[in-house]
Amino acid sequence: MTIKDVEPTRRLRPVLRWGQVLAIAVAAISPTTSVFLVYGAGLSTAGTGIVWAFLIGAVIALSLGFSYAELGGLHPGAGGAYRIIRNVLGEPWGLMAVWLFLVLGMVITASILVAAATYLNSLVPGIPVNWAAVAMMALVTVFSLERIGTASWVATVMLIIELTVIGVFILMGFLGARHGVGFLVHPQLVSASGRRTPVMFAGLMAAVVPALFAFNGYDWPLYFAEETYEPRKTLPRAVMLAVAISIGVEVLAVIAATVAIPDLSVALKSSAPLSYVAQSVAGPVGATILIIGVIIAMFDTGLSGNLAYARIYYDSAQSRSWPEPVNRFFGRLNRHNVPQWGFLLLGIGNAILCYFTSLNNLITFTGVVLVAIYLLIATAAIVSRVRQSTADRPFRMPLWPIPPIIAIIGAILALTQQSRADMIQTAVIVLVAVIYWAAYARRHAAASK
Repeated sequence: MTIKDVEPTRRLRPVLRWGQVLAIAVAAISPTTSVFLVYGAGLSTAGTGIVWAFLIGAVIALSLGFSYAELGGLHPGAGGAYRIIRNVLGEPWGLMAVWLFLVLGMVITASILVAAATYLNSLVPGIPVNWAAVAMMALVTVFSLERIGTASWVATVMLIIELTVIGVFILMGFLGARHGVGFLVHPQLVSASGRRTPVMFAGLMAAVVPALFAFNGYDWPLYFAEETYEPRKTLPRAVMLAVAISIGVEVLAVIAATVAIPDLSVALKSSAPLSYVAQSVAGPVGATILIIGVIIAMFDTGLSGNLAYARIYYDSAQSRSWPEPVNRFFGRLNRHNVPQWGFLLLGIGNAILCYFTSLNNLITFTGVVLVAIYLLIATAAIVSRVRQSTADRPFRMPLWPIPPIIAIIGAILALTQQSRADMIQTAVIVLVAVIYWAAYARRHAAASK
């Protein structure tokens, strides 16, 4: 099927330099947000083995970073991973990816903003968590509908604040360390009876998906390909720098937090173990300042993350992936050259989830959906070298095919330890995509040839 324009009133055009794209990516990853968002979930399943879970996740993330960088330079487009999967694996797999992104876009921003509102509530208990998250989503939507240059500068300013916050936290964690290396080398949990028990491999792998959720976002430069100068050259470099920054900062933060835990049993019982650690190393005033920085970081992540999804929908409309009314809906750009209806749909969908859904449900489900997309990307990295062996690649990953193989094996092992409910929900999305392809898209593709 050939790609045809849906003839929007305007087209995306280059306005971003590589530094702005990198800032959006690092802000979407948000080391501060990531660590404060998933540390509790990882600690509850892996105990002090959360450090090992992040190290395993870092290897998988780096391997995926190589795959994204190579394929993003070869297939630049606003759809990012969707464009890559569609071009390399074919239309059915591309539709599977866009359906996963359609759901992910409705979930991931909500999970981050609910976390931000939860921390805000810990400072000001009178503020209702769900309504605060809805208000933040409204602000995110307003900024998303502005020019991408404006949104990128907002993200950059907030990014500077949050990197300062996480840097101070890392320093204070190491200075206030309560434990030595042995505390990390031999992962342990504390049972309900108070006994310390070793963490098995299954427990470590269960915490890898939250770790991958924490690293997620290094592929964000790809979604601004049509708004970036020299994308084939710029995007791979931005992806690799983003994944390197996320791994370096987040692994250091997790190690610093873990060695600074005053009492592991208390931390495991806490709903916000990093707040407990912050109180220990910084005192009440320092912890309050730190939490304010975390809230700013989480809002920045919600904004930066939200910027990509409407562009994926826009690219799918350009590919004529939907019935014509839907193509026109997602393909419409406003006077600032951003996909207006896509952002409004994201705003409404995420606002509903912000009001009705709990944080833990969002995080675990989102992690499984992300890993499903990672499996498609890693597979595409192998298939591309076979089917497109003569293609001009601005970036070639080292040690091919080891990185995508590592990513595939790691992702599958991590998925085996996830909850059945999250796996079933993700499988339902995939099934819906398959049914859509069989019932509509395949016939439409055949008719348009």
